[in-house]
Amino acid sequence: MGKNPNIFETTFETYSVTGIIGEGGAGRVFSVEDNNKNKFAIKCLFPQRITQERRKRFKNEIDFCRKQQHKNLMQVIDSGLIIWEGIKTPFYVMPFFNRTLRSLIEQKIPINQVLSYFSQILDGVEAAHLFGVIHRDLKPENILYDSSQSLFAIADFGIAHFEERVLATSVETDASSKMANLGYSAPEQRVKGKEIDKRADIYALGLILNEMFTGLVPHGTGYKKIADVATEYAYLDTLVERMIQQSSAARHPTIEDVKKDLIGRKNTFVALQQIDLKKHEVIPLSSPQEFVPLKVVEIDWQKGNLVFSLNKIPEQGWLQRFRDPRGGYSYMLGYDVNAFQFSRGCCVVHAEEQVAQQVVDTFNGYIQKANLGYQIDLQEAARQRELEQRRKLEQEIKESEEKARILRKIKF
Repeated sequence: MGKNPNIFETTFETYSVTGIIGEGGAGRVFSVEDNNKNKFAIKCLFPQRITQERRKRFKNEIDFCRKQQHKNLMQVIDSGLIIWEGIKTPFYVMPFFNRTLRSLIEQKIPINQVLSYFSQILDGVEAAHLFGVIHRDLKPENILYDSSQSLFAIADFGIAHFEERVLATSVETDASSKMANLGYSAPEQRVKGKEIDKRADIYALGLILNEMFTGLVPHGTGYKKIADVATEYAYLDTLVERMIQQSSAARHPTIEDVKKDLIGRKNTFVALQQIDLKKHEVIPLSSPQEFVPLKVVEIDWQKGNLVFSLNKIPEQGWLQRFRDPRGGYSYMLGYDVNAFQFSRGCCVVHAEEQVAQQVVDTFNGYIQKANLGYQIDLQEAARQRELEQRRKLEQEIKESEEKARILRKIKF
């Protein structure tokens, strides 16, 4: 490959190259600085290796990473074209991560930090799956780490499979696309024409989990297990064994199932996730339901009554909190909360002309207090749901282990 670019320009920014971070079969990653000396990374395709398919895949990768907002998935900040070796070559700009999971493994991750790290990796891959994307090339080199934030992000979706609903361009997602590193590919990825689904990523994650503890990638039988280096985490060997089954049908079908297994072992750092259909974002399953605070949008005067039009119809729980605010309330004489009568998106209260403004101010105060109290109620309800779910999963694991233990002892 010829001389590297020194400058990358986009519509509104100029990036100066400060070094080379790494490269793969299709492109190179540069460390750069913008005009304000902020550090970023740029991924650029090799000009001599550009094909129509690679260009389309690169566009899909850019569009996906620009649209999604999950903290454990790499973000695309900017993109553009550069003339490199006389060829117009696409590139994109992403946050700068100073480490990869590979470098952490090589330096040996402290045992007590492995699962908290792995939970972030699970979150990132699960988020991609929920968005309809299968990575297909998970490996420690593609898992970036920012030591200043202790943050992991899944990167390099160059050969990912995008479901039709997230495709930006029409490109054949051939299961036989070459991998940069076959060491983490699932058995079905090595068979031409074999269907590849989410369980290929789960296979890679099983290898990575074992490697994060032992420093070695398990292949075949007799591999170094987690119990060999950390007896208190011996239960994870069963999890890894299922994740790396040769048959995809024998593995966990989803990341959610992997997480449930971990949660059932009282791993409090693991959380289930879901798609927020309103915002099309991935959020924790235990997040409180979305609440839009109530407010007055219009006031009318009708035959001695103030009529407040609200921005929406109050939920029943909000009305209960309005009547019984957290911490009590101070009220205007003759105008406690019971003086205000709600009907769908309106509230009516009798008021004399000389106190009308005071009544309006009082009502606004009640609304603000009810909004705050109801938000707390929703947060507490979400925490309770998560706690109950964790207890249920812990009980299921306990019963499953008890059953297995008893059956091992029985002979017939």
